[in-house]
Amino acid sequence: MSPTAKPKARVLVVDNDPWIPRMAATILGQAGYLVNVAADAQGAIASAVKAPPRVILSAVTLPALDSRPWWERLRSIVDGRVIPFVFLTAPGVVPSDIRGFLNEIDDCLAKPFRVEELERVVRDALLRVPHPVVTAPAEPGEPPRPPMVTPVSNRASQWHRPLLALRGMLSEIGLGSLLVMLEMERKSGILIIETDTATARFFLRKGHIMRAELDGAPPVSGAGAVYGALGWKEGQFEFLIGDVGGVDEIQTSTTFLLIEAARRADELKEQAKQAEGLKGSSS
Repeated sequence: MSPTAKPKARVLVVDNDPWIPRMAATILGQAGYLVNVAADAQGAIASAVKAPPRVILSAVTLPALDSRPWWERLRSIVDGRVIPFVFLTAPGVVPSDIRGFLNEIDDCLAKPFRVEELERVVRDALLRVPHPVVTAPAEPGEPPRPPMVTPVSNRASQWHRPLLALRGMLSEIGLGSLLVMLEMERKSGILIIETDTATARFFLRKGHIMRAELDGAPPVSGAGAVYGALGWKEGQFEFLIGDVGGVDEIQTSTTFLLIEAARRADELKEQAKQAEGLKGSSS
């Protein structure tokens, strides 16, 4: 998004897993949204009251406030019924499992999710509530204050800055070559690789892979996710440039990962040959 482009809407992302808000902020920020993030219920309420969002993405596993979910607390402070929630859930969770879910306003998105799924649920939420109005909280003893329209400001979010994206096909540049290039350029951001059946996400800081996730069957994380994705020959990728923090879960170099992936691939080929030889000798 260019500095003069008008942002689409403000989105609040709430999750106590620091990777989820960071990834959502990167994806939605690249799509033109203003993004604020919070790691707990108190921070989410403070952010929503100070800068009312058009859509809220929230994990359902956050600790309760006053024995009730934080979104119910927010909706008691402001007239948040017109702010649609997209609840980030585990697979298999349905709306009836979520306390305070408002039909025809709220939605669910199972983790892990694809980039296009995240963008879709935000677009759909904006369509369900196209012109939100939030009632400002009043001081004790005062009459209710007049409603305020959720603002959309051209000022960049304090949590996110516009990003550039690199896109391409694995048939044009292999994943190994792409990782080497990002390491040489010391790039930081999220590399998303998608095939027809699976999605992988690599979180890089200064070219070094900090964390990796593969949404396959079954899902894989860590170095195993890197080894699995390196075997893909077809698919598309997108690199979103941005700051990446958190703990280094891989703790090894890209070169080692590539060498180890090649060794494992050769080992699997050798095992396949041996199995074929045993099958032929027994027939």
